[in-house]
Amino acid sequence: MKAIVYHAINDLRYEPEWAEPRPLKPGEVRIATAWCGICGTDLEDLRQGAIIPIGKPHPESGRMAPMVIGHEYSGVVVEVAPDVTNVKPGDRVAMECIRHCGRCIWCKRGEYASCLNQVSVGQHDDGGMAEFFNIPAYDCIKVPDSLPLDIASMAEPLAVMVRAVRKGRVTPGEVVTVVGAGAIGLFGVAMARVAGASRIISVTHGGHRAEIAKQMGATHVLNSKVEGWREEFLDITDGLGSEVVLDCGGNIPAIRLAVELASRHGRIVLTTVIDEDVPLNALDIMYNEKEIIGTVAHQQDREYKWAVQYLADGRVDPEPMITSRVYIEDAVSDGFEKAIKDRNQIKILVTPDKKYLNS
Repeated sequence: MKAIVYHAINDLRYEPEWAEPRPLKPGEVRIATAWCGICGTDLEDLRQGAIIPIGKPHPESGRMAPMVIGHEYSGVVVEVAPDVTNVKPGDRVAMECIRHCGRCIWCKRGEYASCLNQVSVGQHDDGGMAEFFNIPAYDCIKVPDSLPLDIASMAEPLAVMVRAVRKGRVTPGEVVTVVGAGAIGLFGVAMARVAGASRIISVTHGGHRAEIAKQMGATHVLNSKVEGWREEFLDITDGLGSEVVLDCGGNIPAIRLAVELASRHGRIVLTTVIDEDVPLNALDIMYNEKEIIGTVAHQQDREYKWAVQYLADGRVDPEPMITSRVYIEDAVSDGFEKAIKDRNQIKILVTPDKKYLNS
């Protein structure tokens, strides 16, 4: 089958004859992929290594590179294991990417996103940037016929920010600031609007992404490269700072900025995937009683299900964020390499089936 396969850092290949998925295990289904998005973590894996195991198998999946990449997906069920009852062949689905163990204390508490042995399908095992892949049936969320499958594939990054806004306890009327305007940051803007924030401030580097931030619901867009933007921020927040700040910048300066912009009693939610120490002003955090909150991923029975609902009923429209749709044969050059080189690219979707390009 056709697949995009991660072999090593700086070694991503289109493989026209990659092996089809192994036989289904109990509880699994096989998916014919419709669309699979390129995530920022995919780019980090390509550039420097991040999540995909290299040289040492993942302790739960037993897999390492080479591996089919892709964990933001939608598709159609084509086969189910005999014990599967929640979906059937022909169902259109979007899929949570986490395969949880069911054994650890967090699974037993129903906190599947915190599973100690979780497998991300597309990062720890073969993913969705191929014609077919396997996934647990419990991860499948049926999508209505009215929801296009390219839009449905955006449920995964949206679910990240559904969880972030939930963890940040955003309530109607609050001021929410989002640092960064990549796909995650733009979905942070959208979810702040859904949660009822009165003022939504997007802090960006200007350009195309700033325009999209407005379309996704930002009431104010500030360019952090322009002199005087901090004074404007204080004017917008009545000199108090932001009650909630969503860190979506992807780097240490962005995390530090998020903490600085929070008001007294403010809540800072960190979404950046970075394995480094971050210097912060401890007195600022202590004296102003700021909270720093971590958030990771999502789970199929909460944030992911809600994300699909928000896309289906139109509360979140990600169409302005989709900057390219490409066929799988061209995904390395017109997808991954383009996303790295062109900052105007926000979300690039890949399909292994040309019929979706023409629909």
